[in-house]
Amino acid sequence: MKIAYFSTQMPFPPRHGGLVDDWARLRAFKAAGARLALTTWYADAGQPPAPEHIQALQSVAEVVHTLPIGPSLPERLMRLLRLVHWPSHVSSRIPSRQRQAQLWSSLDAFAPDAIWLDALYPTVLAQAAAKRYGVPLFYRSHNIEHLYFARQVARSITWRDRLAWSMNLPHLEQVERATWRAAHTVFDISMDDLQTWRQQGHHNGQWLPPLVQPATADSLSAPMDREPRYDVGYLGNLRTPNNIEGVVWLLREVLPLLRQARPDLTLVLAGSEPVQMIRDLVAQSPGVTLLENVPDAASVLRDARVLVNPALTGSGVNVKSVEMLFTAARIVSAPQGVAGLPDHVRACFSVAADAPGFAQAVIDSLARGPLSPELELPTRLQARREFDFTRIERVLAVIQAATARQ
Repeated sequence: MKIAYFSTQMPFPPRHGGLVDDWARLRAFKAAGARLALTTWYADAGQPPAPEHIQALQSVAEVVHTLPIGPSLPERLMRLLRLVHWPSHVSSRIPSRQRQAQLWSSLDAFAPDAIWLDALYPTVLAQAAAKRYGVPLFYRSHNIEHLYFARQVARSITWRDRLAWSMNLPHLEQVERATWRAAHTVFDISMDDLQTWRQQGHHNGQWLPPLVQPATADSLSAPMDREPRYDVGYLGNLRTPNNIEGVVWLLREVLPLLRQARPDLTLVLAGSEPVQMIRDLVAQSPGVTLLENVPDAASVLRDARVLVNPALTGSGVNVKSVEMLFTAARIVSAPQGVAGLPDHVRACFSVAADAPGFAQAVIDSLARGPLSPELELPTRLQARREFDFTRIERVLAVIQAATARQ
């Protein structure tokens, strides 16, 4: 099975949840025997990806194209002109004619059996590829994008962020709905999002949760050789508006309540690119440690007795919640942190919607100590099986059945 795989951003190195999800799926396809031609985009001021990053991509795909989201003035002007028809993130992933010609020449030689669109924004090129080769399109939906971006705009803390998020809203809902219609099957990250689309008449969706790489699962669930250093731990990016909102709520509303019950409680926040507001709040909060851009998520997730996900808004599925399931820690989450997951997985979390309830759930979790091997660990083990690599074999079966009918 040869799949032309269009990924919205460089999946390696997997520095945050969306990239972790994408990279694990590429690895799973490769492990299941699929042959991949990968097209992806980078935006590091026009600087091409490091050679070692290209080598990592070549370890999963036999053909690799990395395209720039160009920083030059002509490229910026072209993207602005395209805003008449496309959201900014879609506009930035429509290559020049020259780059498209090079891509088509390579893909013509590859001769894909199917097209995989991973996240919405390369949809123009992915749909063109499906038409060019007369093969079905499969779309991996990470969010209900038009709702996700509207919520990020509403929660942006600076006018620059608000403007940046807003530029992707025009035409976004129309493009998203058109992509659902164009796809043979949509593999949605979230059960909740999938139900929303079905209620709106889109019945070509299936649930495909984030997959956890076997090595990651092993490192997260390995026997502990020492006690965790922190009582409470959080891992996630510290720059997107919804994550900022959740962490600020944790520090301002929940932490004072935790201090009343446990004055010596320790909390670690780990994540990429923390905004100044979070830095300032951490500086004002004794017992709180900030770890920036940690290279190894497992070392953080295994270093707290209780893991928390204070996400108050969002869409899709929180990849960090899935990874937390593979640790031995107890987990406390706001409702959004378990959104999109089946009930038996949600049962592994203590869920609370307000600050007093969240704080009490953390205190209770600390008091309960380690998971009970007889009563609680089997439930956790059953939940983990939902995110096993072998699930990709079901996806390939759907793709193979569709291509056989072409």
